[in-house]
Amino acid sequence: MSKELKLTVNEIPPSVNHYMGYRGVRKGNGCMVMAYTKPESKQFQKSFKKYAKEQVKLQKWDIENTRNVHHYMDCIFYFDRTDKDSQNYFKVMCDVLNGIAYIDDKTILTRTHQQFYDSANPRIEIVIRPVKYRGIFGSEDHLKNFEQKCRECKRFGRNCSILKKAKEGRIQEEINDEFECSKYNPINK
Repeated sequence: MSKELKLTVNEIPPSVNHYMGYRGVRKGNGCMVMAYTKPESKQFQKSFKKYAKEQVKLQKWDIENTRNVHHYMDCIFYFDRTDKDSQNYFKVMCDVLNGIAYIDDKTILTRTHQQFYDSANPRIEIVIRPVKYRGIFGSEDHLKNFEQKCRECKRFGRNCSILKKAKEGRIQEEINDEFECSKYNPINK
């Protein structure tokens, strides 16, 4: 099972400015605006989705490992022109990979590592990898050490909400800067 998923987008996707279209429609006595995916976006989504599914299988990427764990989406952009903004291209790629490379794009942290210009071969190189931190903890080991102490607490057996929230990345007043829990109550007391 792979710890990284490497993808190459061999065409620059539609930017966020060209991803969606909007039109007014009549509804009763009024009008409302409806969003729709533009044809160029649908075409990109179709081809990139097919490629991504093949690569997930080929690279033995397990989407289940993305459940409740943040992942970086590191990108190197090779634009055909110098007037493009890398921040405008993440939305369509993230939407396509949702449900293929990761369970939910709310856990994806997008980053542009480099930006080049290659008019002969425009592309985007993507690497998706898990972050080192877990929840509010700096590393997997940090979480394990904290959780080990939690096992000695009376709250642990009752499915401690403080630990659960800490694993979700929620900042709480019950856990101080030294990662000590104010609600800690040892079992053998």
